[in-house]
Amino acid sequence: MKDQFCLPALSVLRLRISLRLASAARLPAFKGALFRGALGYALQRIGCPPVCWGHGSTCPAAIPLCAYRELFEVALPSDKAVLHDLRDAPRPFVIELPLDQRRQYAAGDVLEANILLFGQGINLLAHVILAFADVARTGLGRYQVQARLEQVEALAYGQPFGVPIYRDGERLFSAHALPIFNLAELRLRATRQSPRVRLVLRTPLRIKTRGSLMERFEMPALVQAIAWRLHALNYCYGSEPWNVDYRPVIDEARQITIAHDTTHWVDWERSSTRPGKRQSMILGGLIGSVTLHDVPPAVQSLLLAASVVHVGKACVFGHGQLELDHAL
Repeated sequence: MKDQFCLPALSVLRLRISLRLASAARLPAFKGALFRGALGYALQRIGCPPVCWGHGSTCPAAIPLCAYRELFEVALPSDKAVLHDLRDAPRPFVIELPLDQRRQYAAGDVLEANILLFGQGINLLAHVILAFADVARTGLGRYQVQARLEQVEALAYGQPFGVPIYRDGERLFSAHALPIFNLAELRLRATRQSPRVRLVLRTPLRIKTRGSLMERFEMPALVQAIAWRLHALNYCYGSEPWNVDYRPVIDEARQITIAHDTTHWVDWERSSTRPGKRQSMILGGLIGSVTLHDVPPAVQSLLLAASVVHVGKACVFGHGQLELDHAL
């Protein structure tokens, strides 16, 4: 099993969106929901007739290719068992925001966010860029913070800086030149890593185990959740089946030694901006770090994949962001 285990051949494109604010603003500390909502409304404004707004799953206009529906109103797969404990199909994107929890911004400041597109979702790149240009013009969320879409970069795996593909209204890229990454490439990287790992939970990790949210870190539960998410993402958006029995890898996770555990539960507040449903909601989860010893390559592969696609509930808001540190 160890030699045969592989990751799904799922393509990933990481973008960095840079918005130059036109005025001073006070924004929420955790901005994932703000960006998600802004993206969704903008996709409807630029691509859907008003009769469809808020009704993407039963669109009366019957638009063949609807970027909003493809990103936000994803149809349930015919084989619902592939979703495991998920009520909805996973979205083909994740939003990552800076972790500084900054709230006060001055006019001229730059607000950045990373957007990851998975598999077939990469085909909607142009729609995403146009949507953020619309967000900048019309104002960000209920705060109506106007800005300019200054730049969009495409980042290669593991690189802090990217190649500009859009700048001040001008498209700069060719689709053939995009640094698209494939998760299957992480398998070889995993075999070269030290078996000692410091796993950092950068944003709240929301995983259900035995019917309730995990409030104390459990390695097998994490590995199972990663495998389930990869399976669902690849089933919905991948180009090749991922017919791998990952249950032995979960068994391997039970043998890993947790040498140090500083994880703890935190609550993050987000606001719903749906018309008539404006309310605050708490999306808590585990953050902190664990030091792991004797981590086998198959488990390392899943952890590396999760550091890209996130894991657990509320991933689209940026939850479940993991980071691996082998410099122990």
